[in-house]
Amino acid sequence: MTSNVRSSLSGVAVLFAGILGTFVLISPPQSGSMFSATARQLEAWNRTLPTGIAVGCVLAVIAYAAMQRAASVRPAWIVAVVATAVLIAARLMVPGVSNLDQLTLLYYTKCVAGGVLLGAAVAAGWSRALPRLLLTGAVMSTFVVAHTAHTAWSPSTSMLGEPFWWVLVPALALAAVCVVIDTEEPARTDGTVVREVIAAVVTLTLAHRLLGEWIDGQSGSRFRLWVVVGLCLVLVVALTEYWARRLDSQFLLAATAVAAAAPFVTTVLAGGHLRLTPWVPVTVGVAAVAVGVSVGRWRPAPLAGLATLALIPLITAIDPTSTDSQAWFLAQLAVLGVGIGLALGATLPDTGALAALGLVVPLLSLVFTTVVGTTTTFETFTAYAPLTSRDTEPLRLYAESDSFLTALVDQSAPHITFDRGAAVALLLVVVFCALAIRGLRARPVPRTD
Repeated sequence: MTSNVRSSLSGVAVLFAGILGTFVLISPPQSGSMFSATARQLEAWNRTLPTGIAVGCVLAVIAYAAMQRAASVRPAWIVAVVATAVLIAARLMVPGVSNLDQLTLLYYTKCVAGGVLLGAAVAAGWSRALPRLLLTGAVMSTFVVAHTAHTAWSPSTSMLGEPFWWVLVPALALAAVCVVIDTEEPARTDGTVVREVIAAVVTLTLAHRLLGEWIDGQSGSRFRLWVVVGLCLVLVVALTEYWARRLDSQFLLAATAVAAAAPFVTTVLAGGHLRLTPWVPVTVGVAAVAVGVSVGRWRPAPLAGLATLALIPLITAIDPTSTDSQAWFLAQLAVLGVGIGLALGATLPDTGALAALGLVVPLLSLVFTTVVGTTTTFETFTAYAPLTSRDTEPLRLYAESDSFLTALVDQSAPHITFDRGAAVALLLVVVFCALAIRGLRARPVPRTD
């Protein structure tokens, strides 16, 4: 088998691994219970969700660090097979969950497996150009468009539902094939850099997890909330800039800008009030990221990417009310996707450790999502429409008479209003990241002989 064929097959394998690992590590808070739980139990569950994300993000970098020491990428693919098999087993076990403790255990198991899977994908694919681009596009597009998924009202570890079979099965099969045919060397990183990257992901994750919980726990005046928000944003941005300078990583700053701009779009996607057919935003988002990454690699211009990202919070600051126009929202989604691709495509690192860190930053950036979630106003407007024949078919078993089938279907939908202050604050985060990238580009980079 030629090296081009192996590279292409490995690229498709890391693409599915990236989609699966990222989907698992996206866990929006639950406003309503999809399982039998009291209000206190639901509150405790919502505190569990960011902890699982934090664990998975740290493990992604540690897993890469362990696997990049191997003689070939075969151990990374073996780990990917095991992690995917664990996710399949968890998927099969969820319907039989009988209490919240079991659901929590399955959730943590999934987060561990998802983080290890992402780390294995970086180790297996980052040394080659095509898998590198496909993995970046898969992780970043999934980070945005996964919010179109919604679970049925049954036990689930996520508001997005469990991973889809059309992702699980190909991910397992392709990784298993790569165990046999892929003998390339993994993407290696100097030991000193690896240790610093592990320190970076641990400190950033702890900062976002603890500060995000601090923001979420505020119950006093609005002024007090914004004092806390401002302090938390300054702390996480300063910590990010410190590690970016120390690691000389524009990719880390670009990923942070992505994390700051995305919540305004993902919140609307998750709200579902535009009633978009899921494949439409998925197609637009994936295509936009793919185009952006390709252009970003061809003509690197990270500041152009960040300028594009800045349009999202800027538009939100001008008009904080979420649009009711599907076309206008899809245009915003396309702008976000292109901005993500341009920013990250232009700053892709050669070393796998920096790649693993940058790819999980949008997932672990809990402060940014908490700021938007805490300050956004959700209002529900209820409308009713007659049941169609397709609506009535599942109800016919429960109908006592035909008059039952003339009922009306509830078309309640949330009306979302963002906070201008949150939009301006996250716009400033994007601007700061752009200035920091410019400073890194202007600084002479020491070279080792």
